[in-house]
Parts: sequence; C-alpha cells; structure tokens
Amino acid sequence: MPNLAYHIEVLDQVIQQRVGLGDPVAININNSSQLKKFAVLGAMGPDMLRYTPVSPALATFLSNFIPPATSGTVLTPAQIAMQTTAIQTAMSNLFTANQSLAFELYFNPLGAIYSVLFSSLVEPVWPILDKITDFFNKLEIIVQNKDEIGLAEIIGQLSDFQNMSNSLKGLPSMLPLLQVVIGAIITQGPWMEMNESFPQPATIIVDRRHEFLRWHKTGEFAQNLLSHANTDNQKAYAFGWMCHVSTSVTSEPFINNITGGPYRTHWWRNRLVGNYVDSWTFGFFEQTPNPIMTGDNPLPEYFDPLTGNSWPALCNGGNLQDKFNVGNLADAAPDDVPTALKSMASGNLGALPGSFPTEIQDLFTTALNATYPAAELPIVGLDSTNAPIPAFNNRTLANAYVGAFSVYWFMTSGRGAVGTNIVGPGTGQPEPSWISSGGTPSPSQAGVNIGAAICAALLAIFGILSILGGDFAGGAAALAAALNEPIIDWNKVNNELFWLRKTLIDQENMLQNALVMGGLAYPPPMMLGAVVNVMGTDETLPGTDLTAPFNSDISPVPNVTGIPLCKSNSLSSGENATVDQKGYPSYLDATSSIAPAADLNFGVYPLHIQTETPSTHNPIAANLYPNTFVNGLGLLNGGMLNPTPYPSSYELFGDAVSNANQVLNANGAALPEFNLDGDRGYGWKDWNPQTGSNPFTLPVLDVEEV
Repeated sequence: MPNLAYHIEVLDQVIQQRVGLGDPVAININNSSQLKKFAVLGAMGPDMLRYTPVSPALATFLSNFIPPATSGTVLTPAQIAMQTTAIQTAMSNLFTANQSLAFELYFNPLGAIYSVLFSSLVEPVWPILDKITDFFNKLEIIVQNKDEIGLAEIIGQLSDFQNMSNSLKGLPSMLPLLQVVIGAIITQGPWMEMNESFPQPATIIVDRRHEFLRWHKTGEFAQNLLSHANTDNQKAYAFGWMCHVSTSVTSEPFINNITGGPYRTHWWRNRLVGNYVDSWTFGFFEQTPNPIMTGDNPLPEYFDPLTGNSWPALCNGGNLQDKFNVGNLADAAPDDVPTALKSMASGNLGALPGSFPTEIQDLFTTALNATYPAAELPIVGLDSTNAPIPAFNNRTLANAYVGAFSVYWFMTSGRGAVGTNIVGPGTGQPEPSWISSGGTPSPSQAGVNIGAAICAALLAIFGILSILGGDFAGGAAALAAALNEPIIDWNKVNNELFWLRKTLIDQENMLQNALVMGGLAYPPPMMLGAVVNVMGTDETLPGTDLTAPFNSDISPVPNVTGIPLCKSNSLSSGENATVDQKGYPSYLDATSSIAPAADLNFGVYPLHIQTETPSTHNPIAANLYPNTFVNGLGLLNGGMLNPTPYPSSYELFGDAVSNANQVLNANGAALPEFNLDGDRGYGWKDWNPQTGSNPFTLPVLDVEEV
C-alpha cells in the first residue's frame, strides 16, 4: 500500500488547492503547523494501527531468542544452527504452548517485527554507530588542521571506544538469528491466506485492525468521521482521513501492479514496494523544480557518484515522525534513541500513550460505533476466561501512535545505519596494505606515536570496525600494537582515517541494504533505480530455492529489462499481461513442496503459472511512475463518486489529488464502500469470500458486503 510519504504529498497538494477554493478547514490547516500534524495523522488512515506495540510478554518471548547485539556473546556456526532450530520449533508450537501469545503474534505481526528489531539491534547498536561517526567527524577536523592540542582534548574518549569494541563482538552472530525470527513472523499472512491455521469464520472477526478498516464499510466510516468532527483538530484529522481513502482507492492498484498481487496475497512484498514508491515520491516532489523523467532516467539523477549529489533522501532526515507528532513525543537525545522506541522494543509504554489527544480517540470511537454493529467488530484473542478481547478500545489509537512515531523515527531520522552513507572523495594516496591484504594495520603503517595519541585513537575505532566484520581478535591486536610507535605523519594519518571511515560506511551500507530489502527501512536515492531480482524464478517449478539471495542492480543508470520497484510493469497490466502471467492477481508465494503461506519469497516478482481465479482486470498501464498517480491524470471517468454497481467499473478514476478534491467538495457524501487495498482489481468495492471459498480451493468466490 502507499506509505506515509506518498499520503503526505497528496495531502499537501490537496490543502493548497483547497485553500485556493476557500475551504475553511484547508485554510486553517495551512495556517497552523499543529493542525497540519492532525491532518497528517488522519492521512495515515488505518495504517497507523499496523504499528501497535506488542505486550511485554510477547516482546520478551521474541527477544529471548537473540543475544543482545552488545552482549559480547559470540556464537559458533553450530550454536547458530542449534538456536535457529529452537526458534523455528518454538514459533511452530506457539499456538499449543501459549495460545494468547500466538493470537497476539498473528494479530500484530508488524508490531512484533519492529519490537524484536528495536530490542535486538537498533536500541543497543544505533547509539554506538552514532558515537563512532561523531568521533570520526571530530577527528577529521583535527587531522585536516594538524591540531595536536585538539587531539589531546578528545583522547580521553579512547577507553569508551575500547568498551564498545568488546560489547559489539557478538553482532555478526546475532544477525542471522534476528533474520530467522523476523522471517517466521512474515509468514503470518492475512486470515484468508492462513486458513489451515485459522479456519474461515462465519464473520470477519479475525481481521487485523487495519485490515478491518480497509476492507469493510470504508466509505461510511470516513463519512462518520467527517460528520462527527467538531473541533478544529478533529476536522483536520477527518480531512486527512478523506485524503487517505481517496489516495488508497486510486493508488493502491499501482502498488499492486508492481507487487504482482494485492496486500492479501503478497503482504510483505507490498510493504517492500510501498517503501520504494514512498522514497521515490518524496525525492521527486521535495525538489524544485521536479525532476524530468526521460524514460527511466531522471534528471537530475537519483544519485551522482561523481559529485555525491542525490535526490532528497527520505531515509536521511525526512523525519516523518515529526509531521504527525500531535502529542509532542520526545526526539532522541544525542547518541541515543527515543524513549518511544525503547518502549516499543520492550512493550512497556508507560505514560507515553497519555500524550495522545483524547478528542481524536473520542472521534474515532464515535465513528466506529456509528458504522459497525458491536457483533461485527474484530477481536484480538481470548482472555483467561475465554472471553473475546475486543480489537478496539479507548487506548487503541494512543498505543498505535507511540508505535508509529518509533517506526518512522527509525526509518526517516537518518540515525544509525539507516541514512545516506557516502564516503566522499579519497585522499589520492594508495590504499593501505591492511585493506588490500585483508589484515589489520600495523603500528608502522600508521606512522604515529602514543605521545600524539592519534594512532591509538584511529586503531581503537578500527577495532570496532573489524568487530563489526567479525574480526575482534585482529582489531584488539592492532590496538595493542599501536601503543608503542614513534612519530606523526599527518598525510598517512589522513589516509588511514579515510579508509577507516570507508570501512564503517561500507559496513553500515551492508546493514542498511539488508533492512531495505527486508522491507523494514526506506531505500536511499541510489537504490531507486534498482531492478530487484530481475525476473525472479517460477516458484511453482520443482527445485526453486526460496532462500536464494536477492539479485539487485543499483548502477547509476537503471537496468530496465527487469522488474523495478518504482514503476508499473506489463506483467501485471490487465489484458496486456504476458502469456506466462495469465492475468492478475498472482497466486500465493509457495511451492508444491512447501505449505502455502503468504510471501515466503517476497523479494521476487511472483512469476507464477497459476493466477488466483477468477482473474481480474487491472487497467494500470506499464512504465508509469508514482507522480502520475499523485497528480498526473486529473479526474477520469467521473471519478470515485461515480462508480458502477458491484464489483467495479474497471475504469481509472484518475489521480489521488483530483479525487480527494472531488470527495471533499461533496463533503464525503455518497462515498462508495471501496476496498482500500484494490483487492481483486481496480476500484473493487468491499467484498467477502463466500462461505467455504478460499485461495486454497480456487476459484475465489466473492460476495458483496452488505
């Protein structure tokens, strides 16, 4: 689904257009930075509920599988293999061993993923990476100025780096276990894709919170938000929600086209694609004038390796969390992470949800009760007496707000390893022998002494870097040997500093790439032209390796022969789809040898022989970029307010900005009940599977929701 940056761009343009039309709500939002935050909060729509933090019990269960990255524990390959088996066994047996945790994990998979990611990696490691970078920046100035006095002033930090070196030595053996835990959670698809574990109910009671609000009575709920909004803050929130609905209906099919199917069948690939589209949209519209696209080549380029210039980077200072921070949650202190992120990691939210404005929760609850009978509302499990636990209560939005703030801080603040990490020009001197040989620098290569202390400082950091690469012993030996060398050679020191910084950035980029391709972080501009897993493999064929690594091309001029993640393609484009694709949507990511589950191989375009039948028409043309669906089509075929009877008119409504204006001009009246995920095709209205019908026993037989 389009992610937050895309929705904010549509919202911004709608506000400006409606200010020109004299809309008093838009004028108020435009004149108040605080009201704008409420509008952005609304523009997140039901998606904010995806970030609901997990309970302390589930957070503890997940984090106990993984030694903290700063524990200093180094696992052998045999120990990693043994722990991997233990994780898989525990996750498989969770429903039997602890039903309440199993229910919570199913109903809140994204919150669980970010909880374990934050507790195991981000909270302990990001401050250390920031401190290393800060130290590099100080040291670089000292080296450039040949400032021995300044050098003496920072040498006291050396012992801190030595301690960090010891604490990080277990990081390389921790990361594989983190991948196993996250991978196990990713297999938890929506309930229709989990029928073997969650038999089809007679009601929609097992929808996740955001699924429920995206799939059922979406028009009525949005209208109730608008009609019950009384305060300026509530009106701004409802305004943003209407923009979210309009953007979802018009732009989600574009995401599905790139993905190869809707969220329901490819829920994690949908997130991966949404992150790429978000980054592209932010970069395109945040520069003036907007770039010029000639085919697939933008001017200016996504990233110019000669100058280091790039499109504005959402991952590095986009700070989306600040744009909806209505409760004034605190940012991170220097070389730390926010309290909200720590709380999401542990599940202990404390007083943080209390900062969320009650008037928004009250409006949400009023609209919920006015739209859905109590018997239709989903649950999130059973309590100790086997009574159902309602999915919505008076803390629902407040808790999700804390989680969303944490996730978007992680994704867009530019802290830690998730940012634009560029080395810069070299020194013009030869690469040190310790780089080319793969060894560690000797004291004579550094050419400095303990009196000036520069060598000790440099090699202390190298000790950390080599630990990040798994070579703690080499880094420690280099540090110890450095303490007895004679004289400063500033040119050599400068060269050493460049290569040490490069080593750090290379390590951070490797970590960032893993997070980006895992669907957990936004790609930097240099990855926007990437063709990821050019054609993938046909997973219905015997012998397909679902664990094969991603194949990505991030050259400055994109390889356009495959499946890029920022533009539509012919494989999903309705009647123009290739013979092999045989229509839309593509079936589950599964092989004949693996039990069906959603998105086991989410990094690959789902090139399947089998399509989920009956196939549906997706009229998105090939080779279109996100700006087309933001503001590049105008209002087409009467727009969203003039659809044909169920299920769809199969005609484009136009772009998001034009349709949001149409809906707001009508004050939300006559807004149809659209499926906000574009599930089963463009412009589909709310539907449910017929009793007994599911994707495991094709065809999928749908009925209109009444």
